[in-house]
Amino acid sequence: MDRHYSPLSRILHWLGAMAVIVMLTLGFMMFFADSREVKHFSEAAHIGVGFFAFLLIGWRSVLRLYQGFPEPAHTSTERVARYLHYALLLTMLILIVTGPLYLFTENESLSVFGWFAVSFDLRVLEWIHEPAEEVHKVVGTYILPSLLILHIGGGVRHFYKQRN
Repeated sequence: MDRHYSPLSRILHWLGAMAVIVMLTLGFMMFFADSREVKHFSEAAHIGVGFFAFLLIGWRSVLRLYQGFPEPAHTSTERVARYLHYALLLTMLILIVTGPLYLFTENESLSVFGWFAVSFDLRVLEWIHEPAEEVHKVVGTYILPSLLILHIGGGVRHFYKQRN
């Protein structure tokens, strides 16, 4: 397989990147909200966007598994980049699972902009609620932003290295 991603993969990457930035922004708005109204608005928007981010990232993951992965990494820089990609994907998977999990374990619905709701009664797993919530907050507040900074820095480095 060649080292390049298909146009569809690139489009899904950038749509996913935009979704992640919106999700992070809304998550930080929730976390640092001064008023109850801002907290509720940002939480509802975070959940709605998260539903579509789940579909988008799911589609991208299935496509990647179907198309395969680019060539194995040869240099240490390529290996670091590959591990960073894996860490980002694992981080997003953790967030996509823990977000709905801590809603469903309290039998709360995942409301998508008031258009429809997704609900699973997982109260039998209520002991997971607090750990899922804490993992979601820590990973979303500290780990994902750190990995994104490294990813963007690597992209900028790669861009300028290709130009020279």
